[in-house]
Amino acid sequence: MESFPLVLTDASCLNGVDIERIFEIFKNDFIDNQAVLNIENRAYPITVKENVTCACLFTGDRKPERFWHIITTKEFDVRKQNNPCSKDIERKRVYSSFRAKRVHWIKEIIDGFGTEEHIKYFCEENGAKTHFLWDTKRFYIVLIKHLGRSNNLLVTAYSVHKNKYRDYQRKLKKYESSF
Repeated sequence: MESFPLVLTDASCLNGVDIERIFEIFKNDFIDNQAVLNIENRAYPITVKENVTCACLFTGDRKPERFWHIITTKEFDVRKQNNPCSKDIERKRVYSSFRAKRVHWIKEIIDGFGTEEHIKYFCEENGAKTHFLWDTKRFYIVLIKHLGRSNNLLVTAYSVHKNKYRDYQRKLKKYESSF
């Protein structure tokens, strides 16, 4: 599982060529093929709510809101916000090539959990259980929210920066010590 970030045609801005290429990976991993999180001999199918969509700025076709969320990050400067998703909470985000280049890592981490020692697991309960899959080798984390018996929503995925690394270490140790 030694894959590198994707090389984009223009990492500085949102563009149709890169969006389509990144979406094809996302579509293959989460729409065309069922992603499944396996925890303690239980299989949790993962959904991306493919029917909850936003129009693409370049092609006009609709892509799942989760796709847009994964390739964007929070942005407080209104002038920089450029997420095509029109939902209020999603509109306040900006395209992140740093996230977009790593979209193929999400399924690799889900599939590698349980077989790759550097992929750690912990969960939190804040109303709904949130599963954290942390690739400690690539400093990348995937969040999946457990919303019922058969509904496990891919929430987001992002790189773990130094300012959050210790927080996740503490959460992992706390989770592991509870057993």
